[in-house]
Amino acid sequence: MKLKPHSIRFKFFSAISLVALMFIGILLLLNLFFYQDYFMMTRKSSLCDAFDTVCGSYDGDMDDIVTLLDSYESRSAIRLAVAMDDGTVLTSSFLHDRGDHAAPDFEFGMNEQQFRSIAVLASVMQNEDWSSLAEHQYRFANISLRDNDQYLCLIGSLDKDEGRYLIAYMPFAFIEQNSSLNLVFLLIAGGCALLICLGIAFFFSREFTRPLVSMAALADRMSELDFSTQYTGKGRRESDEVEQLGQSLNRLSAYLEQAIGELKESNDQLAQEVREKERIDNMRREFIVNVSHELKTPIALIQGYAEGLTAGVADDPEDRKFYCDTIADEAGHMNRLVMQLLSLSKLELGAEQTFYEEIDLHEMCRDAVQKTAVLCESKNLSVDCADTHITVRTDSGLLEQVLMNYLSNAIRYTAEGGSIVISAVRNGGRTRLTVFNAGEGLPEDELPKIWEKFYRTDRARTREAGGTGIGLSLVRAIADTLHGDCGAENVPGGIAFWFDIPDAPPQTE
Repeated sequence: MKLKPHSIRFKFFSAISLVALMFIGILLLLNLFFYQDYFMMTRKSSLCDAFDTVCGSYDGDMDDIVTLLDSYESRSAIRLAVAMDDGTVLTSSFLHDRGDHAAPDFEFGMNEQQFRSIAVLASVMQNEDWSSLAEHQYRFANISLRDNDQYLCLIGSLDKDEGRYLIAYMPFAFIEQNSSLNLVFLLIAGGCALLICLGIAFFFSREFTRPLVSMAALADRMSELDFSTQYTGKGRRESDEVEQLGQSLNRLSAYLEQAIGELKESNDQLAQEVREKERIDNMRREFIVNVSHELKTPIALIQGYAEGLTAGVADDPEDRKFYCDTIADEAGHMNRLVMQLLSLSKLELGAEQTFYEEIDLHEMCRDAVQKTAVLCESKNLSVDCADTHITVRTDSGLLEQVLMNYLSNAIRYTAEGGSIVISAVRNGGRTRLTVFNAGEGLPEDELPKIWEKFYRTDRARTREAGGTGIGLSLVRAIADTLHGDCGAENVPGGIAFWFDIPDAPPQTE
């Protein structure tokens, strides 16, 4: 784990390390400045315990005292001696193995420890006044030998009547050595403890900050509107504040994802509605332009020929008849356009009433061919409707408009001497009526556009062909009204327009 200077892991690790370092430093300072005083106090307490123990066991018998002094020194490293008020040493823990209780005269057989003990006793007897001590009272003294060897001594009254005193002492070198060893050990232990604390701090800083780092990454993703990541945690108790914070972030992420999703959906719907409104507005403007364009030419012709008749330009009866016939044709064209527009509007608004009845398709197709026979003969076209012997149940008026539109377009766009074929096929619950006309067909990208209002593949031939440009739009509106379908497709030799007639619901009494 890499610790960055300003990361929470680094701060957590630094805080724990600093506390551990301060704690160990305080221990070192306490040991350095107060340990020796504390140890001196405990040593004085040990001397007092030794004095109390000897006083409690003393009954005037010096033989028992010798054994007690020996066992006590072996246990506590405190040297003990019993002396008279005149300085005579009756017994001591370091001379009892000689077998007598005489005064400690110097002999060549003494070791250094015994020699120093005699020197300490001599210094005490020479420099201390014992007579002021009451029964079982004691006092402390610091004895320094010529080689600067120092001792802590306790002089206490053992038997005031007999003039016997107990001397208990220990060397300062032992005290100082113990203090030095303790300081060295504390330094070693403190260093080891510091390393252990650093390791623990490293571990805990990683473990305790890992959820926070994970939640910070989760918050960053949420700020980028990425809600795919969730806080998983480590199975902590529900009372753990960190775990509760992580779960709160998960809930917040879910709420934000839902809210933003709903907002996006609303925005998409609003954008779609705006686009639809713009499309409708464009269609309305285009519709007005197209209607104006379609009406402009016949109105101009009617106005021009009417003014000519008024001005007496056509004096000849044939000229007047030509003028009147032209006015009637243009008025008829305007009437057909207006009627188709009204019919289309009623169909799109759902205001057109439908009347279902049984219809013989062959008879309807034959009537349509008869109505357009003059147009077909003028272009020498052949029309075949032999494959239409099917009965359907639908609205005859609307179906007749579809058939007449298809047949009129076929006659209009079929080359002279060409052929037109009308057929019908039953397929499940639908009947498909198809009108085929020979020709070149249409480009594939224009096939979906021909159902739009006033769309023409060749605008230059519009007036010439006599179409209004809304016939196929009317067919599509009729298909929606009858819950059917319509379409066109290029086939070998020409193009075919089809219309699916669904079975109407049966008539109810």
